[in-house]
Amino acid sequence: MSTLNTTEPTDIELFLFFLGGAVELLTNFVGIPLSIANLILVARTSVIHPNMKAILIFQSFFILLRGCCRFVICLFKFFLWDPISAESMQFFPALLKIYFIGIYARNFVPHVLIVERILATLFVRTYEKNRGHLFTILWMPFALIIPVYIAITTSSPQDHNKPITNLITTSVQLLIGSIELGVFYQLCRYNSKIYQKMFQNIGSNNLSIRYQLSENIRIGKQLIPPLFLNLGNIFAGTMILLWDFLNLPFYSQIFNFAAIINSIFGLLIEFFIITCHPFLKRDLCQFLNRIGTMFGFDHLVYNHRIGDATVTVGNTAPSSSALNGIAQRNLISGKALIDTQTKPEDYFAMLKEAWEKGPVK
Repeated sequence: MSTLNTTEPTDIELFLFFLGGAVELLTNFVGIPLSIANLILVARTSVIHPNMKAILIFQSFFILLRGCCRFVICLFKFFLWDPISAESMQFFPALLKIYFIGIYARNFVPHVLIVERILATLFVRTYEKNRGHLFTILWMPFALIIPVYIAITTSSPQDHNKPITNLITTSVQLLIGSIELGVFYQLCRYNSKIYQKMFQNIGSNNLSIRYQLSENIRIGKQLIPPLFLNLGNIFAGTMILLWDFLNLPFYSQIFNFAAIINSIFGLLIEFFIITCHPFLKRDLCQFLNRIGTMFGFDHLVYNHRIGDATVTVGNTAPSSSALNGIAQRNLISGKALIDTQTKPEDYFAMLKEAWEKGPVK
């Protein structure tokens, strides 16, 4: 941000800076509670594997940290009535360091996600049973130390080599992220292909493996939008560094625009993490409905994806349609697995037979 103060902004530029600050304030005003909700929902669920839970909590925490810093910076734009000085944060350098820590730690998450998904795919037979914390213990120190080091050196007074160093580092990260996204896409295709093959023959493998495969597919669908958005954030950062290194005009405007994009993408990452996972979405809908009930709204939001598989409050026993929804639906898509004319007890008998038979050798 060394070029933010090179020229005196015009009235139109000041208007755009303040407009951008207002947009960011609104975005982070929504994004901060969403990140907190994401932290709570992921921490409380028992459906997601502990390795994935740790990664998602780590990601939400640093998106929240970055969002809080941007919220404060944008507030100071209006308090000082000087968006340029507020952006440089010369009066509060510690906040600038925390802001960069949030950015670089958030950008580190996709690399860990890809490794975790590769492990879940390679060790599909035993991954669900292995719920230790060794993987988290191995990656967490690197995910903390490296971003903190980069953030501190980035936000310190610049030397002549720092712009090109930051540009090369971020560009390499963008390239690696693009490759990882392709790898992740192939993992999703592979898991879907294996799952469909197993599902065609109900006795082809045990239920534990099928469940882990379905969870791999479900997590894959959940993570595709956030991975794209994370890559977009890294791309925006690369453009800022390139603009600064080449000393191109309108750097302040480009920086302001990229900051808005980062805030919007951060909000969308949190949104898709919840809405693309059926159980997190269910928990959020239940939480919002409880809040709505407090204010006199019986059904504030509806979750059509799982609504037909739940039992209404007050029933002493699940209805036949509820049993069909629970027992005979695909864990991934929610669609019926077999003909709806099949009785639930017959379907459970089929599952029991496949379970006792075990994998075909």
